[in-house]
Amino acid sequence: MEGHIPLSALRPMYRALAAVNAAVGLDETLQAIADGVAACTPFQHVVVKVVRPGGDLEVTNVAGPETLREMMVGKLVPGDVMKRAMQDAEEWGRLYFLRSFDVFIEENVTVHTPEELPTHSSDPDMWLAPYGLMAPMYGPGQELVGVISVDVPTDGRMPRAWVREVLEAFSEQAAIAIVNANRHEAATARMQRLEREREALRKDIAQRQAHEADLRHQARHDPLTGLANSTELRERLADLVADQVPLAVYFCDLDLFKNVNDNFGHAIGDMVLRHVADRLRNAVRGGDIVARLGGDEFVVVAVDVGRAEAYALLDRLDQAFAHPVTVDGHPPQLVGASLGIAYDQGLEQADLVANERAEELLSAADSKMYARKRSRAAISRLTAQAWPH
Repeated sequence: MEGHIPLSALRPMYRALAAVNAAVGLDETLQAIADGVAACTPFQHVVVKVVRPGGDLEVTNVAGPETLREMMVGKLVPGDVMKRAMQDAEEWGRLYFLRSFDVFIEENVTVHTPEELPTHSSDPDMWLAPYGLMAPMYGPGQELVGVISVDVPTDGRMPRAWVREVLEAFSEQAAIAIVNANRHEAATARMQRLEREREALRKDIAQRQAHEADLRHQARHDPLTGLANSTELRERLADLVADQVPLAVYFCDLDLFKNVNDNFGHAIGDMVLRHVADRLRNAVRGGDIVARLGGDEFVVVAVDVGRAEAYALLDRLDQAFAHPVTVDGHPPQLVGASLGIAYDQGLEQADLVANERAEELLSAADSKMYARKRSRAAISRLTAQAWPH
């Protein structure tokens, strides 16, 4: 009955294997293997080595004293050295028993020699300090995936047959768990790589969309002031007319702006235009449209307004030009504006399509603006004649 595994050993072995199978990820699996061997065998020192790409083995996990962990974790064993050690060892079924670590020491491989064990004994059943027992773990194709090394039995004796049987059985199940953990980690790595690629693709698409949106914005907005340009204005105005939204169109032409360009240059003139654009933005409501058609011509569209509110806004727009425009480092510039308004109640225009009605409103506002400009010029001339210098 020497080889029969006692019930007292089977129960911890099943619990240990359950913990190995329940582990998530390679590192957790390897630590469960080390802890499981320590729990279901008499060995107090358990070292797990895993085959890395290229064939070398790395100590990844340890069960035992902290000094063992600090000394061994991360150490490498060349694959050819491990192969020679297994060739020199005594085969105990699927286990390999070493009577010395000379093969490792000769190749400067780190080994741990327990100080608490004797180095010599006349008792052949005594476990000595130079001894070591290895349980290789093989994958489905009989490729080596790792090695479990054990040392320092609690009773100080050579392992009984049932202990060796437990170690063999555990190494077989542990090999399967390692293969599965490797597959899981490989699948996780692939998923993470795919997610990174998808995220990069999403960012690329977002950047392209943002770039396209920026190009569309540039194509439909005045580069100097950021206001809507003629294309944007006419399309939005036509849409509002088609939706029968009551609105007012204000045509704005600056007065005395030519003097600014002539006296101070176009750079200052551009600054004045930006100030004018800001004043118009501040004078209207959030949903209204402010556009620059070019030069010193601006258009405002007040959306969803009654007639009285539309003319009240006309007064506010007039007031926007009541104060001089101040440009840093230059005298304040008095820039007035002539404004014309065209109001649309939002009623259906049976004889006109929306874009034609939109052009009609712009033309009407433009005409009223020029009429107002001519009226102001006439008043100025009369004043000059009445009060000669």
